[in-house]
Amino acid sequence: MRCPFFRCLLLIYIDMKKFFYVALMAMMVMMTACQQSKEDYIEEFKSFVEEVSEECSDYTEEQWEDVSKEFEVLVKKAEKYEDLTTEEKLELAKTQAKYAGIQAKKGINKVIDGVKDLFGGKKDEK
Repeated sequence: MRCPFFRCLLLIYIDMKKFFYVALMAMMVMMTACQQSKEDYIEEFKSFVEEVSEECSDYTEEQWEDVSKEFEVLVKKAEKYEDLTTEEKLELAKTQAKYAGIQAKKGINKVIDGVKDLFGGKKDEK
């Protein structure tokens, strides 16, 4: 005589095992589908620097800190793309140079504002 309880447990175990494999396969498909291509990364990097360039005059110090952290994350992301061509590396270098120029301009404007404050002048209203 067979026990229906154990048979029920066996069926549940088999169903759970099937569910686990289906869920695992779905996760693997999603992970490979969501990986960013190097072209997408380069475009994201360029768009980020372009946005900073357009909006930087209105940034507070806290916003500059956030932007700097995001820039560092984007630069580190490049390390995972080992198959970058020379042209792609050059494009990234140009984009990094543009960001460095934005940072340099920010620093110069800060020094000019400090000198104006020192001599009692007003800061430029932008």
